[in-house]
Amino acid sequence: MSISAEQMKVLTPFVSETVKNLETMADLPSTAGLGTEDEIESFRFKGFAVAIETTGSIEGTILIHMYIETALLVGNKVREKMLGETEQATEVTDNIVEALEEWGNTVVGHATAVLEAYNLGIKFKPPYFIHSTEKIGPIMEEVQEIISIPIRIDEDNRFYFNFLLNNKTGADT
Repeated sequence: MSISAEQMKVLTPFVSETVKNLETMADLPSTAGLGTEDEIESFRFKGFAVAIETTGSIEGTILIHMYIETALLVGNKVREKMLGETEQATEVTDNIVEALEEWGNTVVGHATAVLEAYNLGIKFKPPYFIHSTEKIGPIMEEVQEIISIPIRIDEDNRFYFNFLLNNKTGADT
């Protein structure tokens, strides 16, 4: 199954805002890869995610889904650029989570503002943050399809937009 035009229309503003805000809030240039469909059975939680539930014509959850190492890099860089904090955390602390939440809220706010103008029949719930594998389980229970777009910061750091779809509305069949 290929990614539908409607699914890409939803994900594109999130990807664009992510690349833009990595640069402006963290001095981290990045590039987006091509979207692919992933196998539900092989999906694994990577350690940190910003989650945005969608309702309406496309039911599901968008994850800005990071490995812990990448979450640390982004969190440290946001703290450095926005707050002048130069001490580099080596584990995910409350300060790192706060920086990631601020960055994630900015990305989500800008992307959903763009999408509201498209009148796609999709509503976005407020973002929330996932820090443990226990919280991803209930989200995965109704997933029927996963669309993923990689975001690469450098050779060692990447993360994904995962669109965890609970229905196949908008999918090309």
